[in-house]
Amino acid sequence: MTNDKSQIPNPKFHVRFFWQLIIAFVLIILLAGGGMLLAGHAALSNLESFTRDHPLVMMRLWTSRLAGYYDQQSSWEGVDSLIVGYPCDPGWGPWDQDWQIGYLVAAADGTIVAASDGERLGQPLKPPELAMSAPIMVNDQQVGLLVLSPFDYFRNEPPPALVRHALQRFLLAGLAIGGFTLIVGLLLSRRISRPLMNLTAATRSVAAGDLSVRVPTHYPGEMGELATAFNDMAEDLACADALRRNLTADVAHELRTPLSVIRGKLEGVLDGVYPATPEHLEPVLEETELLTHLVEDLRLLALAEAGQLPLEKRLMDIGDLLWDAQVNFSPQASDRGVTLALDLPSELPEVMADWRRVAQVLGNLLTNALRHTPQGGCVTLSAAVALPLVGGGMVEVTVADTGTGITPEDLPYIFERFWRGEKSRSRASGETGLGLAIARQLVELHGGTISVESVPGEGSKFRFTLPTG
Repeated sequence: MTNDKSQIPNPKFHVRFFWQLIIAFVLIILLAGGGMLLAGHAALSNLESFTRDHPLVMMRLWTSRLAGYYDQQSSWEGVDSLIVGYPCDPGWGPWDQDWQIGYLVAAADGTIVAASDGERLGQPLKPPELAMSAPIMVNDQQVGLLVLSPFDYFRNEPPPALVRHALQRFLLAGLAIGGFTLIVGLLLSRRISRPLMNLTAATRSVAAGDLSVRVPTHYPGEMGELATAFNDMAEDLACADALRRNLTADVAHELRTPLSVIRGKLEGVLDGVYPATPEHLEPVLEETELLTHLVEDLRLLALAEAGQLPLEKRLMDIGDLLWDAQVNFSPQASDRGVTLALDLPSELPEVMADWRRVAQVLGNLLTNALRHTPQGGCVTLSAAVALPLVGGGMVEVTVADTGTGITPEDLPYIFERFWRGEKSRSRASGETGLGLAIARQLVELHGGTISVESVPGEGSKFRFTLPTG
């Protein structure tokens, strides 16, 4: 059974499977990489804050600020208000309680003029403090000293709490991003693998003999095309299996009747019921000829389907073949009261074909047309160029009749084995029901096609094409 599996292209845009994988990988990489960058940025921000608030950095900053103050004021009077009330950069002051940093500002002689501990005012710097002090310079002259109490910093550099906090944030952010990326990856993987899983399950069902299984075809890109191709394959397999079963049943049915007739007649002759006269033996011979015809048709069909039927192709005039067919079938048409007409153009290109096999196809089509055309009807033979001759063309032969036509329900099966519009006519007319199936195979072996159009009550048109020489 030949089905047209051509699909109308879907106008919707579909992302190809290759690009689906690329997009999935890029998305996961971006999520993981971007998330880790954010987590690293957060951790580095903490470390940067620590570095920014480190005493050495702060000492450089505040020696510069204090030098500017002294340059403007020419004294250290009121310097406490500068340090304690400095408003510009919160968290940059040495009074930050989180770090518990103390400060000492001394004049050039070492006398303390400002301190986080007010009790130290007026006292001299101690030797360890002098060793840890930073000079305050104005115009290359030392005008004072700055000390930031280093006790917590220098004993715990860097502060373990800060490092732990930064690492904890980094690890927590990494875990959160990893979990989110894993979820996204699982969703993408399931979306991509689901059609493959469905196809795998359906393939196993087909392998187990269930030819009715089908898979969804709504997937985008190659997955949808693969699902459609699988469904078409499963449908073809189901049709082929049904045809095989029907063929077995039809062959058995076709053989049973003639064998029953032969057996009954011969048993009657052997039992003395019928005398061995030509009258009683002639039906046996007819049934034997029918069996021979059936077996020959089956052999011919099997060879044609396997591509093993030899063809004696040569250049031939299709017009001459149609003329001979009209002459040969005119008596049969006259007996039925049917007009057999011939319609040929003035010129036709020669075709490359086997004369005998094309005549067999034409004879089968004419026999069917005459059988189904009532008295007073007309059967017309015609031929025309089907395609331009540039690059090799085709000649189309048409057998049209004004007969009973074929019902739409039967039309798809017209070229199948043992198909009969009238279930009993094959045996009554001596036909096997294989003629059109053989005709299709012979035409396809020539590189042509065969088709039929029919309107019930108006007639049918059988067309087949042959390549030009």
